[in-house]
Amino acid sequence: MIKMLTSLTCAMLLTVGAANANTASDRLERIALPEGGVYPNGITHANDGTLYIGQITQGGVLRRSPDGEWSKLHEGAPDIFAGTSLRLDRERNVLWGASPDFLPAGKPRTPRIFALDANTGEVLQTTPLTVGFTNDIAVEPEGSILITESNGGRLLRLAPGGTEFETVLQDDRLTHESGIGAGGIARAENGTVAIGNFSSGQIYLYENSNLRQLDLPRPIENPDGMRFAPDGSLILLESAVQSGNGRVLRIADPVVAGQRKIEVIAEGLNSPVNLTVAGDGIAYVTESHIRHRMVDGLEDQSPGSFHIVIVPLN
Repeated sequence: MIKMLTSLTCAMLLTVGAANANTASDRLERIALPEGGVYPNGITHANDGTLYIGQITQGGVLRRSPDGEWSKLHEGAPDIFAGTSLRLDRERNVLWGASPDFLPAGKPRTPRIFALDANTGEVLQTTPLTVGFTNDIAVEPEGSILITESNGGRLLRLAPGGTEFETVLQDDRLTHESGIGAGGIARAENGTVAIGNFSSGQIYLYENSNLRQLDLPRPIENPDGMRFAPDGSLILLESAVQSGNGRVLRIADPVVAGQRKIEVIAEGLNSPVNLTVAGDGIAYVTESHIRHRMVDGLEDQSPGSFHIVIVPLN
């Protein structure tokens, strides 16, 4: 059993920061995963509304068509054993994924990045990372991807077909004594990259080769998946390992100097971990229910089903 160390204070857990939640979890529409789908994590979408979903504890990529039909894009393999992040390069029709061994049952497997043909599921490449933990992904315009590496506080880059990771950034502020530092990542159209430290609760912006901490009224309790919305705001998930009150947050104008407000869009989610934001202002959030495997005393709270939560952002 893996137990997560968090160092966030009780005051942080109770303070919303700027606005009250405007949607409770039980009022949100949900999409049930098909039979066999468990602990959803990575998620992305195609322009036609197709959803792709990866999982924390098993390989394989689930696909949901615009009319609601489920299929498996990829069955999983010894070298594709998880999908904590999925990002679609729509221009090239390449589905990128991160496959780390987050809850190893035995000897941990080597984390890696994989790429699939988004139509056929053909494996285009798998690239192992010999040292570190591949966490989340952002796609760059030219087809390369950026990856957060959680153990060493690194931002990595991998080119299509590449066999070596380039270290773009290493910063101790993206590490944590628990071993889980750099997590969620999002890239804005202007090239600004947002990175969350999962355990410290801080959000950073990487722009013009400089990393700066976002000035917020409180730390985020385990910031995880994040995306820039069409209006430029940063939409991010508060996974909330200790309190259990998972939230969808918005930070408006994140690149503007000065303290930024935290707006709570929705709360009461069970371990929200990743999301994708459609052009119509709808966020699709993976509600992983993984908390019962991370916190002592919750072992018997295994969920009976798993869902994607639909969260209107407007």
